Amino acid sequence: MTVTTTGVRLAPPPPALMRMVNPLVRRVLANERLGRRIALQALLEFTGRHSGRRLLVPVCLHEIDGVPTVFTERPWRLNFTARAPVVVTQRGRVRNGHAVLLPVTPGERGAAMRQALDNGATPFELGLKVARGHTPTAEELSAVPRSLIRVDFTEE
Repeated sequence: MTVTTTGVRLAPPPPALMRMVNPLVRRVLANERLGRRIALQALLEFTGRHSGRRLLVPVCLHEIDGVPTVFTERPWRLNFTARAPVVVTQRGRVRNGHAVLLPVTPGERGAAMRQALDNGATPFELGLKVARGHTPTAEELSAVPRSLIRVDFTEE
């Protein structure tokens, strides 16, 4: 699916490529020594709502207003329509928590994506293709169909 706005379009990696790359990414992120070197990437572990299977999904975990947030349009996001337990492995650290799919307006979505970019995320890490030399506005980003999943960690 490709959505175009002025200078910005949704461009997630193709699912076939992700099926090939994700097993390696999972191993790297789960490895304490290697995973420690990768800042934004995290491994999200949860139980499928219909299958009951354990799922391990590599994601980019962004700090939005001080809250760990995942941007995605993938179907697995629907596991979080109700608050659900998750285990997050990031930078070699394993943390328990809960995640929930946020009901956001397009304006809120655009502002959150703009904040992620301002915090150092690349358009690629958000699944976007941005025209060379173009700095997308929150308004442009609000037109990109992305869901937000908030992760709340259990106190340790």
